[in-house]
Amino acid sequence: MTQTIQPIIRLVVSCNGEQYRVVDVTGAPDGSWVRERVYAKLNIPDDTQTDYSIFPSEIGSFALGDPLNDRDLFSLCRKYGDPSGSLKFFVSTSPNKPPSQYDPGYNSDLTSSFFAGHRSARY
Repeated sequence: MTQTIQPIIRLVVSCNGEQYRVVDVTGAPDGSWVRERVYAKLNIPDDTQTDYSIFPSEIGSFALGDPLNDRDLFSLCRKYGDPSGSLKFFVSTSPNKPPSQYDPGYNSDLTSSFFAGHRSARY
């Protein structure tokens, strides 16, 4: 019995254009599966997911195009997805701003704690 090796596909997603999560969608059967993984990784509650859209994006940007339906999302993942996370998406209720009521579960104290412990370092 021969087992087919699936190419690794990782996406980079954000709800604010500053903090990012990596989503592994290797072996995704369809776009709705990809969408579910993205929403789960961003801690978007099930009861509010219909308010959100997934937009093509780049690091530091909001939406760079129209919201993606499941078919187009899956097509992009299959065509351009890679292990390095070259595909980036902005997830929000609006194409040009972060959602107003959203807590991604990021530890916002992480950066300040890191730099507080390294104040003597010169950059």
